[in-house]
Amino acid sequence: MEEICFSTATQLIRAIHARELSSQDVVAAFQARLESVNARLNAVTVTAEEALEQARLADERQAQGEQLGPLHGLPFTVKDTFETADLQSRLEARIRKRLVARTDAAVVARMKQAGAILLAKTNCPPSGSGADTENAIVGQTYNPHNASRSPGGSSGGEAALIAAGGSPLGLGSDTGGGLRVPAAFCGITALKPTQGRVPNSGVYNQPGGLTDQRTQIGPAARRTEDLLLALRTISGPDYRDAGVVAKPIYDPEQLPLRDLTIASFPYDPASLVTSAVANAVGASGQALARAGVQVVENRPLDLVGGARDLDRGWRHMAGTRGQDVVELLHAWDQFRTNLLQFIRYYDAILCPVVHHTAPAIGTRDNQRFDYTVPFNLTGYPAAVVPVAADDQGLPVAVQIVSHPWREDIVLALAAVLEEEFQDWQDASDGRAKPNGQPGVM
Repeated sequence: MEEICFSTATQLIRAIHARELSSQDVVAAFQARLESVNARLNAVTVTAEEALEQARLADERQAQGEQLGPLHGLPFTVKDTFETADLQSRLEARIRKRLVARTDAAVVARMKQAGAILLAKTNCPPSGSGADTENAIVGQTYNPHNASRSPGGSSGGEAALIAAGGSPLGLGSDTGGGLRVPAAFCGITALKPTQGRVPNSGVYNQPGGLTDQRTQIGPAARRTEDLLLALRTISGPDYRDAGVVAKPIYDPEQLPLRDLTIASFPYDPASLVTSAVANAVGASGQALARAGVQVVENRPLDLVGGARDLDRGWRHMAGTRGQDVVELLHAWDQFRTNLLQFIRYYDAILCPVVHHTAPAIGTRDNQRFDYTVPFNLTGYPAAVVPVAADDQGLPVAVQIVSHPWREDIVLALAAVLEEEFQDWQDASDGRAKPNGQPGVM
């Protein structure tokens, strides 16, 4: 079972297509693993009871020679806020007071159409947004590396389950870092796509379009190759979310690294980081330089401070008088222009995801999203990749950001770091715990 559950989604799909594994083998292995780790993680809100039957039908279609989808037979999970046809969690019924959905969220439907099989939905804050993953119905989700630590929020259930081998691939949402910060805390990789790349249709409280210009739906996995697999599946207009456009997805493997120039900075003066985080950014810059990338030490001015002001105004916009809203939008435009002026000279930015590793559960931290919110405000694509562990065995990740529609750049650079820091990646896969720290994997 462990060999299946710690394979990449890409490897599993290849094995299923080659008939080295059946979909039933894979789904059954993940069902067993999910049940085992969730007893300690508390990451799952509801399981799809028909998953194994769906896997049996998938195997039948393959045996009959039917054309297979790109994700044929692969199990996946989603954050609880995503609508799933005829599958309702207690969180939806008792807190959000929603009826059982009759249709899937756009991204869930696309995963199923590609042949993937929904395994479960994962825990999140009551409204879908928040810095930790806890609510009055399901309770607290725990970090798989250390049960006394937070998995982050808001997609913390998704990140914790994937890190522990309970799911090969998942979908979450990111309004200010709600996918990237949990990925960093739990030691997995994640992608916030460009604003307008993926439809938000069918996601609770995060509708996309003009009313929600910050939230992007994105994939999470243990390896970067799986992020591209999911991105290709969920991207493009659905003709419901009016903010989504059709844009090509470029191939990261076709990108000549030696042609790239990136700006790297270990911290912003307005949000100091731990030495482990600063060292991880520095080591990542050195690794990219060895791969042929030109690395320049530089940072955008007033990145964190400017984003904090805008974030505060955005959160209070509903009760703000009209003229103040206009002034806020003008300041937002100016912030975006300033970052455009900076990134025009670079292909990407390398920086922290968050200023520390996973904190103790219940820790209040007003700076947790300092390094992620700026790129929700601009809509730039950003990938997170873990590269090290701190002295307590907790994952340390870095963030790579690029120009709109250039997910290929962030994924190519993330893949270099993943390869460079492979030893830590292997240790973090749940087969061994960094430095022997008490975890739940």
